[in-house]
Amino acid sequence: MDFEFDTGRRRFLELAGTGTAFSLAGCSALQDDASSQAQTTTEAGSESGGASTDDASRRATVAIRADQQALQRRQQEISAELRAGNISRAEAQQQFQTAQRELLAEEVTAFQDRAESTETLAVVDSVEQFGVFLVEGPATTVLDTLSFDPVNALLSAATFQEAKRRAQQQQSQQGQTGTAEAGTAETTNATSAVTATETANASSTEATDTTSD
Repeated sequence: MDFEFDTGRRRFLELAGTGTAFSLAGCSALQDDASSQAQTTTEAGSESGGASTDDASRRATVAIRADQQALQRRQQEISAELRAGNISRAEAQQQFQTAQRELLAEEVTAFQDRAESTETLAVVDSVEQFGVFLVEGPATTVLDTLSFDPVNALLSAATFQEAKRRAQQQQSQQGQTGTAEAGTAETTNATSAVTATETANASSTEATDTTSD
């Protein structure tokens, strides 16, 4: 059985093109910047006795993905449970998405730890539910994030704002769904209470009529 990934993250990655455009254009620009920085650093070092004067920094969006092997193992386990009839298809889908979120959260933590230990790399903002970070640092440092194990793509800085907007939109939709469900529950409870009262009144009337007779 093929399971669907978390809808919000999937749509964001579709929009971002999984980093392909930026990997070709943006990374090329970062590489040019890195080369320029290296040349400037060398020239500045020669002129100032080894000290670097280039403090230029760049911003980019880093996309993290869950451990694919662990996710595949979990998918196989869920599929086995589904085939055995122990869970429904809807339950299987829910369990898979939960596993995806949990595994993604682990990789998000791993990236945060790695970023904190990288002196010249700063995490400016994040959308953890999508596994997306806005990072800032010298071009060479930003490019080096592609070597971090959980990093799946390097995207333009502008892409982060779209991820943030979609995350807020998703939270708003979930909030509206929760409010609607709560309203339905209140209506059901109120209807049940009215029905119970009417039943009790009817029983009382019948008892009164019987006594009168």
